[in-house]
Amino acid sequence: MLIMPTTVEITGDLDEKLERLILAGHYATKSEAVRDAVRHLLAFYDMVDIAVSLYKQGKLSVAAAAYISGVSLRRMMEILAERGVQPAMGVESQEMLKADYGTLRRVK
Repeated sequence: MLIMPTTVEITGDLDEKLERLILAGHYATKSEAVRDAVRHLLAFYDMVDIAVSLYKQGKLSVAAAAYISGVSLRRMMEILAERGVQPAMGVESQEMLKADYGTLRRVK
């Protein structure tokens, strides 16, 4: 998986609070503190709900939804059915097919 850096601008009160956390020894760097905050934020959300929502919007294939949900393709199909979502049959675009191929290669 290609790791791409993300840049975040933090100013004002948030920046001051981050600096205090570092000075107090809770984190070594701002990057470490931000990564921890993002981990906590993501733990708050149900990845299955996110995947179903993105699938319904046509932004994910069933295979990609299964991958980010951490479930099998078969289980993802069951989840969609349980939520009243009719899975599309076939591939809508060549880009989606390439994305599915990449996703399925990672899953093995």
